[in-house]
Amino acid sequence: MWRLKKPFAIYIFLLLLLVPVNAFAEEFRVESGRSIQSAVEDAGNGDTILVSPGVYKENVMIDKEITIKGEEGAIIDGGGKGNVIIVTASNVVLEGLTIQNGGTGQEDSGIFIKKAHHNVIKNNTLKNVQNGIYIANSNENKLLGNRIASNESHFSERGNGIHMFKGEGHLLKENEIAKVQDGIYFDFTKGIKLQGNHISESRYGMHFMFSEGILAERNHVEKNVTGLMVMDSARIDFIENKVTDHFHFRGYGILIYETKEVLVEGNEILRNSTGLSLEYGVDTLINRNQIAANQVGLEFMGKNENNTFSKNNFIGNVVQSKISGEDMRLDDGVKGNYWDDYSSFDLSGDGVGEEAYKAGSLYDRLLRKQPYWQFFFESPSIKLWTKAEALFPSFGSADVYDARPLIEPVIMLQETEQLSKDRGIPGIIGILFILFSILVIVKGRKLR
Repeated sequence: MWRLKKPFAIYIFLLLLLVPVNAFAEEFRVESGRSIQSAVEDAGNGDTILVSPGVYKENVMIDKEITIKGEEGAIIDGGGKGNVIIVTASNVVLEGLTIQNGGTGQEDSGIFIKKAHHNVIKNNTLKNVQNGIYIANSNENKLLGNRIASNESHFSERGNGIHMFKGEGHLLKENEIAKVQDGIYFDFTKGIKLQGNHISESRYGMHFMFSEGILAERNHVEKNVTGLMVMDSARIDFIENKVTDHFHFRGYGILIYETKEVLVEGNEILRNSTGLSLEYGVDTLINRNQIAANQVGLEFMGKNENNTFSKNNFIGNVVQSKISGEDMRLDDGVKGNYWDDYSSFDLSGDGVGEEAYKAGSLYDRLLRKQPYWQFFFESPSIKLWTKAEALFPSFGSADVYDARPLIEPVIMLQETEQLSKDRGIPGIIGILFILFSILVIVKGRKLR
């Protein structure tokens, strides 16, 4: 008898293994006036808690693999004490909640994720909190479409929008962050992707410290003190971001300090106090960027080594470049950059000027030490001085030059896409016109 039952039992056991773990998950609903924490304690791994509209004045601890979804108007209010929500479990989902009024301690946050992985924090609103979302010693969490603002105070008294301490593999996508200290802070992190985030009205849009292997693409940072601040980090890629309107007197669009292997490609760096600054940067590649309408377009401080510039447009900067430090070449040996104040000619017709572009004039150097010399900008005497310097380069400071300056501005990727779209519309209209003409001809023949 046992010989007949044993294979059958094994078969049943194997079938059970194929059943998803959450096949037995339950769904709870929390109504206004009830406790979310009580629902968490009653739930098991895989369960979902639906939160009805209302204000829930409590702090919530999540130590199970559960999902909490808030309906419109579902508000968790921390009452000004500590973290509003603490997550210590993996595979947690928090979605659609308004989270407010956390404590004011240094690490107090709207959501604090501690030693937990693979969580999804999606479409939540966090306001009046010290830090928005704090992730410590955790890996591969996803932060998607959240809206974050700190307290109504000076940025020095606020926390960060998203703070990551020791971890890797996170994805931050399409979050809206404003009025915090630093929008996104990287502290001993690596392997992180940022896409489509918008950060404004803070100290630094993104602040990288002791971090590596990070990709930031198609983000928009604007109206902060500094847009992107990179220090003591490596292998940071900035691709197709917009870095605009950082007009603070100590502000920068992008500041790279004591960092190596940075890629800055296809970005718009517009209307900043200083567009792009390198200080002790090593092995950086600056390629196909629009650096325009800044007070200072490009700045070098200290010793910078093995950095390559090519196919960038420097247009309409009040001061094109400010140089102090070591000699440097600003082209890749084949292509240089477009400088709108370049005045030489392309006699060979290859799109490259016949004379090198000299960056960093003596006037620029004096301007750094004596800012009131700005008063003489574009004056006849300064123009004459600049012309004389071009004829006698030894007048200048460090020998920083572009040996292959471009005669025409580089068409950027975004402009190429726009041109393709613009060209596509007449094409579609033309095809429709041809089809209509054929239809008229066919109909005309049938009527004969």
